[in-house]
Amino acid sequence: MDKYLTNTEKLVNHIYWFYEDLETLPKKDHYGLSINYTDLKERKDDFLSELTNTVVSWVYNNSKSKDLFDKRFAETSDYGNAANFLTNQAYKKFRKGYPQGQFGELLLFNLIQHYYKAVPILRKQRITTSVGHERFGADAIHYKKQGDDNVFILGESKCYESKYSFSSAFETSLNSVVTTFDLLDKEIDLYLYDDFLEPELEDVVKTYKAGKLPDVKFELVCMVVYNETTKITGENEKSIKEAIKTIIKNRCKSFDQEKFKIINEALLTRINYIVFPIWELDVLLDAFQSKVGS
Repeated sequence: MDKYLTNTEKLVNHIYWFYEDLETLPKKDHYGLSINYTDLKERKDDFLSELTNTVVSWVYNNSKSKDLFDKRFAETSDYGNAANFLTNQAYKKFRKGYPQGQFGELLLFNLIQHYYKAVPILRKQRITTSVGHERFGADAIHYKKQGDDNVFILGESKCYESKYSFSSAFETSLNSVVTTFDLLDKEIDLYLYDDFLEPELEDVVKTYKAGKLPDVKFELVCMVVYNETTKITGENEKSIKEAIKTIIKNRCKSFDQEKFKIINEALLTRINYIVFPIWELDVLLDAFQSKVGS
């Protein structure tokens, strides 16, 4: 299955991350992230460039990408033309004026692959219900084989650019991933007979739908991207990153514990967090829109 993983190394080189207890529920290690620093310099431009470089892989599986590229190259005999054609086709899947959700979903697509080593079942190609609205449903469905277990990872991303939005984003992501778990079987029906899946993955999903896939395990990932307003302190790279870690842990620790009571205790243990504060998130989203918007 590893052959279906997107190359995420160049993107993650521009992300600072740590993996430890964030003093919230469930009690286990979770991921805290931020855009990386080199000494005093935030690597925001490089982060955004590498993120947008993964758009084609998000929209099309490998065989579809190769087919589109090869057909264009056969027409033009020009590698650059074929590459730009493929990229522009992928960019057309983006709706102008809705950068928050698409930024978060693209980021989640990459991070689940990198940190959980699970290949995507669900991609960007979406059924839409009306102009200006993406079809409602899971933000990410990924799969991996882990020992004897067939592991499905369900992901939800919430990206809030307004100030003081961490708690809202956290709660919405939490509730959404539980809904995604509840509606998974209906969700898979929408994709099973389209050309979104690699053949090997299609066989796995069909076996699951038939009730014949053994040792199935579900893991849930909530990613919270929010606009952080706490000023970063630090006189070098190490102290800046320690300050970011403290900010993330304080945000998670302050989240209202009562919000967890509506979730089944067993299901709660399967939830994993990726918490990603971004300073001046609105500026970053504008830059993202300008790169992928048509």
